[in-house]
Amino acid sequence: MGKMEKNQKKTTQLSTSITQDLLNEIQRGRFADVKVLPPEKDLAEEFNVSRNIIRECLTRLEREGWITRKHGIGTLINKPVVSARTRLDLNYELLQTIRMTGKTARIEGVTYRTERADAELAEHLQIEEGEEVLRMARMIRANEKPGIFCIDYVPARLITRAYTEKDLTQTVFSFLEKFCGTSVETNLAEVRAMPVTKEVSEALEVPMTTALFYLCEVGYDLRSNPVLYSEEYFIDRVIPHLVVRKKI
Repeated sequence: MGKMEKNQKKTTQLSTSITQDLLNEIQRGRFADVKVLPPEKDLAEEFNVSRNIIRECLTRLEREGWITRKHGIGTLINKPVVSARTRLDLNYELLQTIRMTGKTARIEGVTYRTERADAELAEHLQIEEGEEVLRMARMIRANEKPGIFCIDYVPARLITRAYTEKDLTQTVFSFLEKFCGTSVETNLAEVRAMPVTKEVSEALEVPMTTALFYLCEVGYDLRSNPVLYSEEYFIDRVIPHLVVRKKI
């Protein structure tokens, strides 16, 4: 890695850290009871970084809906958004999302197999029909009750290391990083109405007539290559499914 790349990596890490610190202060710190953040200059001095770093952090917070910047007014804190404990539009991992609501969370009932992609799955993952994929299914308990059933598909050609069943008890994001050398940077999700299958009914211990929240999504890496396809079934009210929709 060259000097320029190292400096860029260091700047990115610093920006990410300051962004999280700022968000923590907005959510439950010294900015929790104010409506407008201090000017960029004051924030830069307070966090001992350049105004460019602060500007980058504020841009990210605005993009995620936490704040709104208006010329002549300042940086406004979006209080209703800040008070939301979980959000569907942010790419939090499922275990983390459950824990953010104050519940305990754990994975169980992991099953996996290698299978051939049908036409629909191949289209989602932009691979050839019949190409091998690793199918991983798991149930996630919330406060020791069945909460979410998730099926993840990863193209087999992405897997570069041998894995064991124990490795599949971790999150799929951890699996991608450790065994595929990649990560999900962006998700394109679709909410659909789907009938409950026998597999889902048995995993979540609900009748097949139960209405579940269903989410299917494709995960893309930094270069917009699909590396993951997921199908998720949620028992109602296990976690709030709030979405921030901004005026454009």
